[in-house]
Amino acid sequence: MTWPNGGPNCSTPAGPHGPTQQQQPPHDRNPAEQPTGQPTPGGSIVSGQDLLRGMLVALVVLSTITAYDRIFQTGDWRLPALTAALAALVIAMVVRGLGGGGLIAALASAIGFTALVPVLAGIVPRPSLPDAALRAEVLERISQGVVELEITPAPAPLLAGIALFLVAGFWVVTHVAHELLVRWSQTGAALAVLAVLWAVPLIVPVSDTSWQLRAVPFIAAAGLTLLLTTEHRLPRLGLAATGAGMAALAIVTAATAPGLLPGFQSDAWYGLGAGSSAPRGYQPIVDVSTRLQQPEEREVLRVRSSQRTYLRLAGLDTFDGFTWRLGPASDGSYRPDPSTLFPTQDLLPPEVPAQATEPVFVDVEVLDLANIYVPVPYQPVQILGPFRDEMVWSTDGGFLATWDTEDGQLAQDGPRVGVREGFTYRVQAERPVPTREQLLDTQVDDATLERFTQLPREYPELAALAEDIYADADATSTIDRTLALQEWFTGPGGDFTYDLEVPALRGDDALERFIIEDRVGYCEYFAAGMATMLRATGIPARVATGFLPGEVVGTPDDSELTEYSVSTSDAHAWVEVLFPGFGWITFEPTPRSDGTQIQPRADELSPLENERERRARELAEDADSLEDTPVPDAPELDGPERPDALEGDDAPDAEGAAGAGDDGNTTTLVVLVLLVVAVGATVLLLRRRDVVRSGGDPRERILADQQRVYAAAARYGVARRPNETSVELARRWRREHRVGRDAERFAHITQAAAFGGHVDASLAEESAQLAGELTAALRDSVDPTTRRTAVLRGPWLRARERGRDLVGAGRD
Repeated sequence: MTWPNGGPNCSTPAGPHGPTQQQQPPHDRNPAEQPTGQPTPGGSIVSGQDLLRGMLVALVVLSTITAYDRIFQTGDWRLPALTAALAALVIAMVVRGLGGGGLIAALASAIGFTALVPVLAGIVPRPSLPDAALRAEVLERISQGVVELEITPAPAPLLAGIALFLVAGFWVVTHVAHELLVRWSQTGAALAVLAVLWAVPLIVPVSDTSWQLRAVPFIAAAGLTLLLTTEHRLPRLGLAATGAGMAALAIVTAATAPGLLPGFQSDAWYGLGAGSSAPRGYQPIVDVSTRLQQPEEREVLRVRSSQRTYLRLAGLDTFDGFTWRLGPASDGSYRPDPSTLFPTQDLLPPEVPAQATEPVFVDVEVLDLANIYVPVPYQPVQILGPFRDEMVWSTDGGFLATWDTEDGQLAQDGPRVGVREGFTYRVQAERPVPTREQLLDTQVDDATLERFTQLPREYPELAALAEDIYADADATSTIDRTLALQEWFTGPGGDFTYDLEVPALRGDDALERFIIEDRVGYCEYFAAGMATMLRATGIPARVATGFLPGEVVGTPDDSELTEYSVSTSDAHAWVEVLFPGFGWITFEPTPRSDGTQIQPRADELSPLENERERRARELAEDADSLEDTPVPDAPELDGPERPDALEGDDAPDAEGAAGAGDDGNTTTLVVLVLLVVAVGATVLLLRRRDVVRSGGDPRERILADQQRVYAAAARYGVARRPNETSVELARRWRREHRVGRDAERFAHITQAAAFGGHVDASLAEESAQLAGELTAALRDSVDPTTRRTAVLRGPWLRARERGRDLVGAGRD
């Protein structure tokens, strides 16, 4: 191989002032001046100097561990992040040793990044080529990560989107640091890049008294790197290297020196801005907004239950003006009192004693969920399963959690995520089922009332609005007031709209704007609004988070339990009100358009059917009541017996006939006869339609159900578009949050009926039920004005279509 200037030991030609001087050996040069892309002499892939510098990069990366430990609840982040850094370092060092230039190193690192980062971030199980599905998944994780970074307080679990950002960041920073330190010998610039990696978690607000100790490893590693890589002859450093070194020193000083100042971490003399920036700790409410805003719906739980039930994570008893949370608003993270924690090997004590309950049995399999809190029906009394020993029950907030515990105490490094894929457990719970009458005379003691009516400030407008709602409903008791407020949120009185595409509640008056002006939001908004209004009017309330019951997917033959599929779209928040002696009772203020929520009513405070099922049942009952309407017999008029009809000259003329009815009996008779005929015809028509539905050809019955749904959609202004298939229509309605997943099932049934597929009586019965549920869901998905004018829209559409036909016929 040819070396520059003939080789490492050749001499330069003699100059005019004397003999030539031997060329400086390469190892005496500034490494930045050495030619790049050449293998090291002697056959070694990586030179000793390059190996040393690479090890120094690894050492500095490892020194950032203590900084990142402070913002994560567990050490689960270490393996993927440090593996990414190691992989990036190995690729860069191998390319360097083989003589590859900087561009080739960047290309090799990009290929490794594309193959390995999705695996380390948990997106795919093994390296694969980046196809369309993988790209879509990565984009989804990125958007999810943006939301998680915005709303997840520290210390946080290793959420999916954050994991992607973390792994990618460690990879990129490690590669850049290697190139700067090893290839270009820019020690200061390399340390500046690594200092950014180290400083990022330090700017996250976390209550941390040991921050000084966390700085020591990085400072030591950076100092060692400077000592071993900086040239001893200072004139050779140059302005660029000196400036970069000073920049790295400035970053380190800025991150550590504030602790030397008096008053560090003390209260400010004057606080600027709202309090939303205060550390809040990881809270269950984060799960709701994060999961609801995921671009693609995912199944998270498979549940088998003896009855439809909410799966609850925790009851949030504190409102800080922005978020409902566990524990005092002033605490950075929530750590329950050990005296309120109970192991799950024994029967669990109730959070609040309840007199009227019924048992609920639930089996849960976790499919795609990573969490600290365990979804269970309220209140659990016994936990079974292989993971029972990993759980603890808290009577403060009424939650079941997977914490590291030791003799009933929380571990020093905090909680770890125990709910994960493959996690299974069985729960027996006692569900509160009081009646309205039982709750009328309940009383709350002063201490409890003070605790559960606390608010961060006064809300006079919301309190006045709530009092007006109570007065309009003549509600004086706690239960009646709560029901009245729930009805205002979900009914036409409040005129609210359910929508996920809304910004987070930010600003001092955000809650008032939502309730009084905007009236558009999702479950977190409605639960926060109702609970705040209840507390503002002296009613003990809190927000609960968890999951809706999900969609029924079957009933196993060997079990009395019904199987449900719970997805990310079932993440939910609702309101609980305390009634001493009966526990925390659930109320539902969210007007979800798909009707999957369960809403208590005065005559049934603990229903088992969701709103969609209730509306379908009421529609069926209304149809049955019309069918059972008796056809009245022809009326018999009192009075003298009428003579037989007269013939010929004996018959009176028209004027005589008219004059014979002066008493009005003839007119009354005609009206009654016409009424009988009309009622009879209506009943016959209804019975005929019912015969078609229940006893006719299944194919005709299914197609009739389809037309019924299409007609309802047209009345409510969400009609089928031209050339839109039934499946495309069902998916559009779902994207618009008008219907649930059953819409596509209905579409497939109607397609089978329309195109000669197999249909039978059971499918026809299912079609009739689904049609009723879809019609009710479509009705509830539109605003009250549209619902009121729907009665006129049907005749108007038919008249318009008839007019078009007539115009077309006239033109022909």
